[in-house]
Amino acid sequence: MTTTTDSATGAAGSTDSAWRLFLRNRASVAGLVVIVVVIVCAVAGPLIAPYGANDINVPDALAAPTWTHLFGTDDLGRDVFSRVVLAASVSMRVAVVAVAISLVVGVVLGMFSGFVGGIVDTVLMRIVDVMFSFPVMLLALAIVAILGPGVTSATVAIGIVYVPIFARVARADTLRVRQSQYVQAATTMGVSTPRTLFAHVLPNISGPVVVQTSISLAFAILSEAALSFLGLGVQPPEPSWGRMLYDAQGFITSAWWMGVFPGLAILLTVFAFNLIGDGVRDVLDPRQRTILRNRGTRRFRRRARNAVAPSSPMPDTSRRPDSDDAAVWTVADLVVGVGSREIVHGIGFAVAAGETLGIVGESGSGKSLSVLSATGLFDAPSAWITGTSRIGDTEVIAASDAVLRAMHGARVGFVFQDPSSSLNPLLTIEQQLIEGPRHHLGLSRSQARERALKLLRDVRLPDPESRLRAYPHQLSGGQRQRVMIAIALACDPEILIADEATTALDVTTQAQIIDLVADLQRQRGMAVVWISHDLGVIGRIADRVLVMRAGAVVETGSVSEIFAHPKNDYTRTLLDSRPLLRDVTHRAASEDVAAEEHAPQVSMRGLGVDFTIRRSTGRDTLAAVRGVDLDVAAGTTLGIVGESGSGKSTIAGVLSGLVRSGSGTSVHGSIEVRVDGRVIDAVGVRGSDAAVLRRRVAMVFQDPGASLDPRMTAAASIAEPLRIHKLAAGRDAVRERAAQLLGDVGLDSSFLRRYPHEMSGGQRQRVCLARALASDPDVLILDESTSSLDVSVQSAVLDLLAELQREKGLTSLFIAHDLAVVEQISDTVAVMQNGRVVEQGPAARILHDPETDYTRKLLAAIPPDMPQRA
Repeated sequence: MTTTTDSATGAAGSTDSAWRLFLRNRASVAGLVVIVVVIVCAVAGPLIAPYGANDINVPDALAAPTWTHLFGTDDLGRDVFSRVVLAASVSMRVAVVAVAISLVVGVVLGMFSGFVGGIVDTVLMRIVDVMFSFPVMLLALAIVAILGPGVTSATVAIGIVYVPIFARVARADTLRVRQSQYVQAATTMGVSTPRTLFAHVLPNISGPVVVQTSISLAFAILSEAALSFLGLGVQPPEPSWGRMLYDAQGFITSAWWMGVFPGLAILLTVFAFNLIGDGVRDVLDPRQRTILRNRGTRRFRRRARNAVAPSSPMPDTSRRPDSDDAAVWTVADLVVGVGSREIVHGIGFAVAAGETLGIVGESGSGKSLSVLSATGLFDAPSAWITGTSRIGDTEVIAASDAVLRAMHGARVGFVFQDPSSSLNPLLTIEQQLIEGPRHHLGLSRSQARERALKLLRDVRLPDPESRLRAYPHQLSGGQRQRVMIAIALACDPEILIADEATTALDVTTQAQIIDLVADLQRQRGMAVVWISHDLGVIGRIADRVLVMRAGAVVETGSVSEIFAHPKNDYTRTLLDSRPLLRDVTHRAASEDVAAEEHAPQVSMRGLGVDFTIRRSTGRDTLAAVRGVDLDVAAGTTLGIVGESGSGKSTIAGVLSGLVRSGSGTSVHGSIEVRVDGRVIDAVGVRGSDAAVLRRRVAMVFQDPGASLDPRMTAAASIAEPLRIHKLAAGRDAVRERAAQLLGDVGLDSSFLRRYPHEMSGGQRQRVCLARALASDPDVLILDESTSSLDVSVQSAVLDLLAELQREKGLTSLFIAHDLAVVEQISDTVAVMQNGRVVEQGPAARILHDPETDYTRKLLAAIPPDMPQRA
């Protein structure tokens, strides 16, 4: 097996420690210096202070600052400098202990409440709300009144009153983290709730918690000062900064130094804690550490505008504008860099009205970055751009914000990959559609609404009147993308830019969106720039193709020429990697033999899943899966296909333990799995049987970036199932086994130290596979595991899966919406629609002689071998 040793991710090779990165933050270092000084004063105060805290010298009372008494003296002649130094011990002790109490209790309470949810969350948060209803100082005063005045009482009181703040902060972030795929992946591996909370949730909510800790340390000092000021905290004659302020209140005009210097001590300490908190938050986050490593590096000298990029290809004349005057958008010698790294190397292109330019390449090739830079949307720290980009008569590079705002939306429309994140979830579709026309075209609200209705009709959105009042979450993925197209076209732009606009959609919706854009282009005569990693999609929409790799153009030409006679090896690799429906009739015999010789490893009978949905009119029941009967023979792969919402992933969720009865979910029927010499029903499984299934049934999710914990290295992610199921003892044995698993999926041991953001998409998915294989599973669930990958990486991962199945005898469920991808790996296929299996059987028959119109519709949506303009 070929081993990947890609060293392009330079961040992985950095040896900068968290401490060194912290020291690069000058503000945090300044805060650290102040805190170190305070700690030294707290620990070695008696050695530093020239006088005792209570050395009274009445003749020197209220003396102004001198070299003998640096901060002057108080009303009893005591040295203020000595008292400020000695008071640091009390103030710091109260702050640290109080915040430690609130931190531990509040974070544990908030994490548990947010993760468990339900009635537990409701009860705990109502208790927290009751505590929040009291002003902080009033609650602290009540607690001190019960316990009695003193340092200990003040410390306990401050610790208790800040518990609700930490609980709320921890719960809010836990609600976000618990829905993440890496937490779901931990659940499928059998990770216990306590371990999940402290290994996955706590590290990923540490940013807000650290910031809150630094703020609370500051406020704890202020609270101690306030309690001492009221005579309820530190009791005389023991000094504290707050008590000193209390004593100074009667001498503000006659002896200002009595209050100013302890006040400055509080101010500097509070400010220092905040600065340290910001620095610690940054170095705890692996992504922020990478940014810090790259910050402050020297930049390359900017290339002159007229320089010709050495990597630029020869100009292409196929179906391009006859002159620059014919082009609505012309880009030349575009160079983009961040810090000292040049990312895009002098590319150029032009596109005319009514023409579609397809820009294709793998992730990281610079497609999107080039277009965003050429339209004035790329604005990263330490970024720089040179070259020319002219839209009509407007030069975009180095244009002012006012020019860019006037151009975006009015002359250039954008459709991005994920409509869910592109649409504002708090605004209705109408509000988002009328924003552009009212701003750029000066339309009234009623005129803009009429225009919005027409746009929704143009993009063929059903029932446009009611959709105007809807929010994005009330629409399907395809409907949201149609809305995004309508927004992009709202001001009749000259150019429409579609950046991976169909990647997140199933194949039938993808085909509909491509046809829609092609029709709208013909009606409006606009130029279209379509960015994609899939040449199959480009073949359906583009007139000309620009192939990019590593920030450079490697080939350009008409779409027919590129497909028929590619000149570059990289282009040929992209074409060869496309998922195409091949002749699989030779596999039919082996599939029949497998079905006869092997008893089912997985058997589903009458499986159904219902979700209860709350609406304003009451509760509705959604049948996600209905009466599914499926068998998967040992050592074979069942491909489950269908459009989004057909119930494919719900079946995977039941088998993996992610979907269970309770909290509005009802699971019925059975999924029997043969493992370890016994049959276990995955529906309602508990106890030791659940532990066996969590080891013997593994799952690989769709998005490898989301299913790997961003705070864990590859070694830690792979080691987790090894430790959970006690498959390796000792740190060295675990690391050795993790390295072996990486080798099985084609990665060398250097990847053990890398974090997810330091790997490519294909490398991350290989790590996910290694983690899934760590528990030595019998059944492997692959839920859209290749749909987010580049076609070449997708092809490599499919080959790897087939090889692993042959070597390890795995039984697999491969879930996808693309039949061409399913064909490459599946022995049998089940087609799902609206929660039901409408067709199932050997892959050869399903793919070449389908019985249902729905299956034929899925097959027809597969991009053709050769270009076929929509």
